[in-house]
Amino acid sequence: MGSSAKKKKEKKKDFQKPKLRVGKAAPKAANTTSTSFTAKKLLVNQQINANAPSLRDQFLHHVSLLSSRTDSQRKESLAYLASSLQSDYRGKPLPLSLKALLDKVLPLLLDSSSGVRSETTKTLQALPKQDIGDYAEQTLPYIRAGMTHLSQEIRRNTLDVLSYLTETCAKELVSAPGGWTKTIHCFATNLGFKDFADNEGWSMHKTGFREDVRSVARTLQVAEQFLAAGLVKDFAHDKENRYSEASAFPLWDFAHHKLPVKSNPYGYLNLFGRPTDDESRQLEDRDERVLEFQDHYYARFAKSLSKAKHEGGDIGRSAGQLLKVIDSACKAE
Repeated sequence: MGSSAKKKKEKKKDFQKPKLRVGKAAPKAANTTSTSFTAKKLLVNQQINANAPSLRDQFLHHVSLLSSRTDSQRKESLAYLASSLQSDYRGKPLPLSLKALLDKVLPLLLDSSSGVRSETTKTLQALPKQDIGDYAEQTLPYIRAGMTHLSQEIRRNTLDVLSYLTETCAKELVSAPGGWTKTIHCFATNLGFKDFADNEGWSMHKTGFREDVRSVARTLQVAEQFLAAGLVKDFAHDKENRYSEASAFPLWDFAHHKLPVKSNPYGYLNLFGRPTDDESRQLEDRDERVLEFQDHYYARFAKSLSKAKHEGGDIGRSAGQLLKVIDSACKAE
């Protein structure tokens, strides 16, 4: 009897509503789903192109991002381009013309971010060395703008780029339209070689932008490198020409009658271009560059460098080396 009463009580228990006590939560059912978790959001940058698996599309994508308003984005894109030029496109044709790439990269030499300027220098150094000389005329306006910029850091970065270009394509650099006269004018402005009267002497405090000792010494070093490229005779090239003439005997001046190896060989005549002023002339011949320097810059540079030698230290050494270069080139004529 007791057993059947117990079974009835258990069956009846399934249909009884439990009495809730105050302050005690109701028991949860066995099949209850917990909703206490929170979902995490995954934000995808809209600038990332998920449908660009090829190297060409990625390269062009990062080129388009060089005009981004974000400093970090420009810096990352330049880093990618520099890495890609050194690995993926080393010795291979680029996805776009070098002129179009330089149109995007060169303005970043004047960027306000030091990281962007540093990556810009690395990108320019990663470009094919045998081709960069063909675009010296396109590069020089940005170089001169950076040399005379109000920011000291931008001037330093620009001098590094100019030093690299002088090592890579010195002949094209000094013989480009305005490449000789206008660049020397920028050096004279930076060093303050034209800002004092004839009865005064040059001193460290009379530099054009009130540079520190390290910056003035660096400017003198790059100036020596640039002037040596334009003033000093290339004996290796002369030796090659003499060997060429000897091999073509009995013909004389054989090299002058061969087909030109560069595009637009008569561009210096400016037959179909706009009239140029004296500073924008294209001085391809070394003798013309020496004559131009003697007439307009030698006296002021020689006097200023003679004073700068007495500064001592890095400035004195750099000034002495530069004075030796211009003396050996101009006094030998």
